Amino acid sequence: MPDQIATLHELFEHQAAKYAARAFLRDKRNKAWTDHSWSAIANSATRLRTALAWLGIRPGDRVAILSDNSPEWVIVDQAVLGLGAIVVPLYTTSGIDETRHVIADSGAKVIAANGADHVKKLISIAPSIPNVSAIIAMHREATPEPARDGEPAIMSLESTASAPPTPIVKGSSEDLATIIYTSGTTGPSKGVMLSHGNILANCRDALLALNLDDRDEVLSVLPVAHSFERTAGYYSVMMAGGTISYAEGLASVASNLQEARPTVLLVVPRLLEVVYSRIMKQVESSSGLRRTMFNAAVSVGKDASEYRNHSKPVPAHLALPMAIFRKLVFARVRAIFGGRLRYLISGGAPLPKEIFRFFAAAEVPIAEGYGLTEAAPVVSVNLAGRTRIGTVGRALASIQVKTAPDGELLVHGPNVMRGYYNRDDETREAIDESGWLHTGDIASIDQDGYIAITDRKKEIIVLSGGKNISPANLETRLATEPIIAQACVIGDRRKHLAALLVPNLENLGDYLKKSGLASKPPEELVKEPELRQLFQAKLREFNKPLSDVEAISSFALIARPFTQENGELTPTLKLRRKVVQEHYREQIESLFRD
Repeated sequence: MPDQIATLHELFEHQAAKYAARAFLRDKRNKAWTDHSWSAIANSATRLRTALAWLGIRPGDRVAILSDNSPEWVIVDQAVLGLGAIVVPLYTTSGIDETRHVIADSGAKVIAANGADHVKKLISIAPSIPNVSAIIAMHREATPEPARDGEPAIMSLESTASAPPTPIVKGSSEDLATIIYTSGTTGPSKGVMLSHGNILANCRDALLALNLDDRDEVLSVLPVAHSFERTAGYYSVMMAGGTISYAEGLASVASNLQEARPTVLLVVPRLLEVVYSRIMKQVESSSGLRRTMFNAAVSVGKDASEYRNHSKPVPAHLALPMAIFRKLVFARVRAIFGGRLRYLISGGAPLPKEIFRFFAAAEVPIAEGYGLTEAAPVVSVNLAGRTRIGTVGRALASIQVKTAPDGELLVHGPNVMRGYYNRDDETREAIDESGWLHTGDIASIDQDGYIAITDRKKEIIVLSGGKNISPANLETRLATEPIIAQACVIGDRRKHLAALLVPNLENLGDYLKKSGLASKPPEELVKEPELRQLFQAKLREFNKPLSDVEAISSFALIARPFTQENGELTPTLKLRRKVVQEHYREQIESLFRD
């Protein structure tokens, strides 16, 4: 990529001219994969750019996108960026209040929405977002409608193509490219301002670290509205000249992996936890001989992976059995991901060590990374041959890291955000006078530069006896228990720790059948003494290696999972602790009664 390219849309135009008829994007239409060439996407972006200019969009204006992952998302993104305007992504899973807040706070003038339901959602809040002059309906069956009764006009993406093409605005690397609202775990979301230079610097670092090129193919699973998928799964692939295939949805990921056979896959730990849980369930139901072989394979694989993680040759006493287990056991595990993976990149939350070790044993090329939206977003990654499980790897090439006296991880580099939109005080809190970004994460950095994230600065539980406890560490461990789907640990200013536990009903299926409980709805199941006894026994085992103050002393079973829709999870599936505690206030109080 030429060094003089300063903006994301210049990069796209350059790559579109270079690769022309080659497939850039792929999606599933009428049960068949459809290729969308670089030229076709560029032509559609040009037509929309012209229409947006006709609507009055100028450099610096904000345009929001409300859409699941699709080629249309990229078309709108490139059209907006090509005008020097600013993209504001909206999560399709956000509630009405959050959607309204982001649109109003950002001052978006136009919103592109993919799907009739999303258009209706925007129309329903039209009175509270008066700055919005038009909604561009991205779906193919959309019907244009004129503005009326204070509602914005509805334009069809297919109909935005008449005037002579509007040329792209050259722009500068310092220009804002996007405002991404971080959901956070407390308070209203804040708009992170990222420049073209911020994102391009992170993409260059990613290409250098991962050696991505135009032969790579990515299956896009995570929402492109999130900075991790946007930078690493879209812009970095664009810079490499690779191809992006869009998964049909979480329910179809398994089949899409077999069809697309990606070389790179970005996931959050929860997806790997689900895969791991299903594998272990199949093993438990298999014959004794198969279980014995599986356990032996995993044991040998873990030992062999320690050599691979440090770029050392695997000794013969491990290499020989691995040659057998590779075909008889691990081939099935690798086949889950399509069989061509070069990198399976996990980010967004801590990956449990046991799950990391399992996939490393099976020779799944897993790389755990760390980042935050304010850093555009990738800060560090564990790379093949340079992996230390329990850490998030070393900082990318252009990034510096250090810890503050209280252990907080600080980040410095060309990827650090410009600040929070219209929040100067909070910007000064986040970025100090020397330009160091205060991440809010507690970390340690070893002599070789490997970063271990140990806690959230503001999510430490302080028991009434003065002991500090990391709830996130305990929750990560609890979630690896097959019968536990989700966990929320509480106990701040209390005498002991307690937990809200969501049972994994899929993994409990056989147990519930044997116990005669399979027909009961979740609301009744969680009250069953027999099920509570099972969880009590599991917690006793869980607590054995812990100190008395770290042990979970009481628990409540929760019938319904924590979700984004009810505000209990962020879009990257992090727990909004305060929301959960508010929703289950009565159950929590009962856990601390003498």
